[in-house]
Amino acid sequence: MRILILGGTIFLGRHVVDEALRRGHELTLFTRGRHGTGPQAVEHVAGERADVTPLRGRSWDAAIDTSGYQPEHVRASSALDLGHYVFVSSCNAYPDWPEKPVNEDSPTWQDGEGYGPDKVRCERSVLPNGAVVRAGLIVGPHDNIFRLPWWVRRIRAGGTVPAPGRPDLGVQIIDARDLAAFLLDLAERRISGAFNGTAPIGRTTMGELLSACGDAELRWIPDDRLEEANVEPWTELPLWLPERFAGTWRIGTERAEAAGLRCRSVQETVDDVAGWLKNGGEAELDDWRDEHRPPWMTAEREAELIQRAP
Repeated sequence: MRILILGGTIFLGRHVVDEALRRGHELTLFTRGRHGTGPQAVEHVAGERADVTPLRGRSWDAAIDTSGYQPEHVRASSALDLGHYVFVSSCNAYPDWPEKPVNEDSPTWQDGEGYGPDKVRCERSVLPNGAVVRAGLIVGPHDNIFRLPWWVRRIRAGGTVPAPGRPDLGVQIIDARDLAAFLLDLAERRISGAFNGTAPIGRTTMGELLSACGDAELRWIPDDRLEEANVEPWTELPLWLPERFAGTWRIGTERAEAAGLRCRSVQETVDDVAGWLKNGGEAELDDWRDEHRPPWMTAEREAELIQRAP
């Protein structure tokens, strides 16, 4: 197949490119070129999402859009001659999430401003003829947000580590490579509809995930004590939101599983993230520090939190 990838050099897009090449597809990447141009085996077209003029007059069998955030940009790209369109959205498309559990039939934003409503406006240019994948928490090698790598690095450094909440709390993550494979499956099979792209509910727990990262001593600190210490959710202790956000790890994936979404073991993902870090993963990201990346916690702050453990 001839596939256009909108993005393709950062994290998920990078894994889409690798998997598509492994399957023997012919690829065109449309990117700004700020983070490379992808492997030599692909065609690179430089441009901005606001202007798809360089792509007009051409056709592809499918498109996978990993970089669409502005509705007008997706509207323009979806009007190209693209065959089947697969768009990466977000679980933020659901106004009830993360406060409440959601599934693939839950209502999405009808109005409003911001990231979630904008993603839904993007989706409207793709559905019902294309596929929309509402991604959950994506992890794996080349993770530019660095949430799971943060834990791998800290826990493998050893010592006593403050761990958030309780170890038996079920969590949902998805390896970017598994999500990439699912996106390509949808493109190859021309499957339409909306899917939640994350691991099934109950696939792993916070304790299993952090224990997979290494052998440090984990000191579990209840939510209320973390909140009393003004720990910033998602950031100061990555992967943590208080359990009062009851839907965080309760995202239904039945339709995605029926369409073929499969997730590898947490241990495999953690081991591959550790290997990536060992081989210069952080240096790979140094030229474009992300404002959302969690900062390293000081020893003093760790000690303060550990004192709050029961």
